[in-house]
Amino acid sequence: MTDPKSLLTEAFARVPAYRAFLSEHGAGPDTPWDALPLITKKNYLLTNEVVDLCWDGSVEGCHVIGASSGFSRAGSVFWPKRPKDEGAYAEAIERMLVERFAIDQRRTLIFVCLAFGTWFAGMQIATAMRSLAASGRYPVTVALPSLNLREAVEIYRRFGSPYQQVVWITNPSNVSLIAALLERDGITPPPGSIAFPVVGEYFSEGFREHVAERFGYPQDAPFCVFTGYGSADAGGLGDETAATIALRKHIFHRPALSEALFGTKDTPMLLTPMPGVLLECIDGRIVVSKDLAIPLIRYDTGDAGGLLTRAELVTAIDDLPPELVAALPETVLYVFGRASDAIIFYGTNLMIQDINRHFLALPQHFGYGGLFEVKPCQQDGVTSFAFTVYADGADDAARRAAYADSLIAFLKGHSLEFAAKYDPLCASLGAPLITVTLADPATLPARTKHRFIVEA
Repeated sequence: MTDPKSLLTEAFARVPAYRAFLSEHGAGPDTPWDALPLITKKNYLLTNEVVDLCWDGSVEGCHVIGASSGFSRAGSVFWPKRPKDEGAYAEAIERMLVERFAIDQRRTLIFVCLAFGTWFAGMQIATAMRSLAASGRYPVTVALPSLNLREAVEIYRRFGSPYQQVVWITNPSNVSLIAALLERDGITPPPGSIAFPVVGEYFSEGFREHVAERFGYPQDAPFCVFTGYGSADAGGLGDETAATIALRKHIFHRPALSEALFGTKDTPMLLTPMPGVLLECIDGRIVVSKDLAIPLIRYDTGDAGGLLTRAELVTAIDDLPPELVAALPETVLYVFGRASDAIIFYGTNLMIQDINRHFLALPQHFGYGGLFEVKPCQQDGVTSFAFTVYADGADDAARRAAYADSLIAFLKGHSLEFAAKYDPLCASLGAPLITVTLADPATLPARTKHRFIVEA
């Protein structure tokens, strides 16, 4: 990236909102880097007009406007991008497909099963894939079913047999839905013929090994399912590689080592940092500086994680294979899953406190008791979410339906991405993915601390 101090100096001179932000905090272009205030969504990105966040207070030169996912005060946040922000994205994804899937040698069917519309991941990947297939340089065919997973499975059933492999680009949590739909239709893909580049959410190393087993790969296969790390506002920040995946597996199978390194037996995602970005770890959170249409200088992502140098890893892990050490980047980025105050619904973050505020705002006749629990449930590879709402009054079908209807309507109104996903995914499965039951608040043990999210 541009030298950080140069980026700071230029942003102070040319970005109205950042100049005002620094002035409010008694800082300026001569402030030492480590003393610069952190910007966040709440104190900066959502409190200023978009044009004031941009270079020269203008969106001139931006070629596309897209949306971030999840909750915000407006249901979605829109971001402008310049051509240089997306840079050589198409070339990079083409290179990835050649290196990891040999699409120059193997006839390949590619599905893009992501939310379309204005969400960056879906529209960017779909555009890149169509352009790649239309170039005629590779034996590649593309289908873009978005979140109609049943349609994707039907296309695979009708057209999949001539292809040597299928690359299914989707969210990690959709992998189990796709597997369940294939199984439901009696379709058994050839072993090792389906792979899943995924975006949008954290997954465990155990999940990768489960996918490898389910789709006929060796347990140590790196690219049966893999991901990167980034966001709509900050762009790409890190990428899983064969080396970082091998390192994660090495640590994952040594839980005591994972706990010593990261404080948890569930090894976090390990990634190679993307070029053109400065990453810092402050108070256990990932902080980003990057030259974008909306330049970010010490932007607190709110994501938990950190950085480890290769030298630190070699010191901490005495049995790392030399060939793995040589393949690792100088610095490894590690990222934990989202904080426990969110439900991850197929790649969309649904904030618990927002849901609670919705229930609290319901009319009095709903009788909401101020507490609810949500339990992720797995059945036949499908994850659904069972809400138990503690409410005064009778537990009857009409009240349960009223709660469920109000909850789904609220979630759709506060997350455009959820609104785009929920009905198509339920239709694909033929069943609701969110259910509500009611319980008497008096049944809660008085000395039991209430938890909103109950692990299955």
